Amino acid sequence: MSVFRIFIFFACISLIINSCGERITLNYNSGAESQFPYFPLRTGSYAVYRVDSIVYDFSSGGGILRDSSGTFVKEVVADTLRDQTGLLLYQIERYERSNDTQPWQLKSISSASRTPGQAIRTENNLRFLKLIFPMDRRSEWDGNIWIDKNREIEIAGERMRPFSNWNYEVDSIDVPAAVGSFFFDSTLLVTEADDNNIIERRYSRVRYAKHVGLVWREQWILDSQYCNQSPPPADCETKPWEDKAEKGYILRQTILEFSL
Repeated sequence: MSVFRIFIFFACISLIINSCGERITLNYNSGAESQFPYFPLRTGSYAVYRVDSIVYDFSSGGGILRDSSGTFVKEVVADTLRDQTGLLLYQIERYERSNDTQPWQLKSISSASRTPGQAIRTENNLRFLKLIFPMDRRSEWDGNIWIDKNREIEIAGERMRPFSNWNYEVDSIDVPAAVGSFFFDSTLLVTEADDNNIIERRYSRVRYAKHVGLVWREQWILDSQYCNQSPPPADCETKPWEDKAEKGYILRQTILEFSL
């Protein structure tokens, strides 16, 4: 399954670089304008990412297949246009290739916009409220406000409801962080989802850097009936999700290159 298909959940779209812990805020400026650089929109700018994914699928023999892949993704802010309300939209072209010797291939076109109070990204007719302005370390919002929480999407031939139990919240803001080979002076860490029950795991966390935008993402959209047996297995609560998952995916995205 291509990385493009599972990216329909992202607002486009290294390992975890910042563990869940105490939220920290340094040098916070409450003005919304000072936070706009976390969602920069400039024609001609681009970012290149490494995207690693594991897709879970039922095999014809009844077992679970784990398909691991790595892809390079390039996003280019290519053009602007106005919507029917006059809002300025930035057109974002997404390119992919499997290694750095191949030519880039255009895979999709999405759009992004920013108002004084919101940063919005639209892909495959899915509209996400990525950020609100101004933010602090207590900020929470419904980032999937325009998406049906029960909407089903096919992943590796299986129907799933990826948008259940999401709640966007700021973990840290205006803090320095290392991401891949870069060190950024000011970053914003947002948990978009972190829900775990006996049949579903929904986890999505992203980091933005000022003047660059998205620099890191990790997302787990997994379903399993392992703990729904009668009686439940003895290791139901302790078995890692990456071992008991039956369908869905794990995805990690890290920035490799960017142009301001």
